[in-house]
Amino acid sequence: MSKKHHKHTDGLTEQEEQDLPVDYEPEIEAAETEQAPAAPQPDYYEKYVRLSADFENFRKRTEREKAALLAYGKKDFVEKLLPAYEVLLRQQTKMQKEAADKKTSEELKNLLGGLTMVLGEMDKAFKSEGIQRLDVVGKPYDPQNSEAIAVIAAKADQDGLVLEEVQMGFMMDGKVLRPARVVVGKAEEDDKKEQA
Repeated sequence: MSKKHHKHTDGLTEQEEQDLPVDYEPEIEAAETEQAPAAPQPDYYEKYVRLSADFENFRKRTEREKAALLAYGKKDFVEKLLPAYEVLLRQQTKMQKEAADKKTSEELKNLLGGLTMVLGEMDKAFKSEGIQRLDVVGKPYDPQNSEAIAVIAAKADQDGLVLEEVQMGFMMDGKVLRPARVVVGKAEEDDKKEQA
């Protein structure tokens, strides 16, 4: 093939190229300007983002489950401890009444002092764990935190009030751990009419 007939990439021979004006620019077909679609590339970034999000969700779920397990374990232990704590509180109250009436010996006063210290330490531990005793006596009956085991006749001004606490109630972290078991007063209809 001679140089005259050699075809260039734009489809022209050398001679044809030399005959073209100086300011000539070849026309490029639209199909040539558009880049061919690239072969599908694996989207590693998208996979990374999804995997990262899945891992973050797994980590958060694991932390929530761990916290729930710890709270459940704490709740279970405290529920077992509450009856003994209640007995000690009731005994302390009884001993304080006897000490006030001067019916106790020096030995029992020392025992009361020790009991008070033990209960003080238990109160600190309960407070640090978010556990508190429900104060229900003399207040309106609330079925959300108390369980009425009896209703007795009462004066009109005691209608619907908790008159006696049979079993102490406790809350933990703002939720009822153990409802109080109480006796509620109910005024007779005649007493209600007299007060009105």
